[in-house]
Amino acid sequence: MVEGVRAPGIGGSTPVVRDGMKTAEPGFAVDDSTEPLTQQARLSSIVALGLENMLALQEVDDATDRDRGARKRGTAMIAALTELQRVMLADQNPISALHALNELAAGDAGANDPRLGAILRAIILRSRIEIARRQRQG
Repeated sequence: MVEGVRAPGIGGSTPVVRDGMKTAEPGFAVDDSTEPLTQQARLSSIVALGLENMLALQEVDDATDRDRGARKRGTAMIAALTELQRVMLADQNPISALHALNELAAGDAGANDPRLGAILRAIILRSRIEIARRQRQG
């Protein structure tokens, strides 16, 4: 038998209570030489563990949301730059395309991923250059 592990009824008699009735036999037990946790200690450790995990998941979700938003913004700015190019090649008035591009280029790159942030900053810079160039010409 493995030391520290005992099955019910092995290694001794079942304890008897004062009224002569046998106590219910305990189930499988492992003697790990530690004192059992109280119910309150178990509950508090579970609550703390749950809160830490929830906060970690929330942080991951926030980072994922920021990156998703940065990708959408970058894609929209590339589409706006393409629209500006189309309007200029068609010799049309670029005011609406410039206005849309200016709104998208406002602010900074809000990406969690550093590589995505660098790409977004490059797209913002290109957009601002195009806006400044058209304002100077107009």
